[in-house]
Amino acid sequence: MSENPSNEHPFTAAASQDPFQAAKASAMKAAEELRNAAAQKAREFRQTAEEKAANLRETAAARVDDFRERAEDLRGAADQAFQDARGKAADLRTEAERFAREKPMQALLSAFGVGFLIGIILRR
Repeated sequence: MSENPSNEHPFTAAASQDPFQAAKASAMKAAEELRNAAAQKAREFRQTAEEKAANLRETAAARVDDFRERAEDLRGAADQAFQDARGKAADLRTEAERFAREKPMQALLSAFGVGFLIGIILRR
């Protein structure tokens, strides 16, 4: 074997000189490889998490838009139903006033009868 360590493998030279140094160098190299692999996995995990978060944000935004559209549709339908009910109530009031003017005795007796029935129901 030659005395020139540059011609030999560094671990071989280190192993022939000091086995502890060779083991230490090997452990350091393995630790560095492990550190690099862990850093790469962390980057991959972060990238995957960011992509999934972006997808979730897009999905949530789309659902919010859908709910807004549905709420606006429901609001429009509720407004229309309210206007229809208001119109029907006005028509019924007009009809009741006309009936009371044409037949006041029947209207009075009907009101009395309805009031009497409601009073009986509420007493129970």
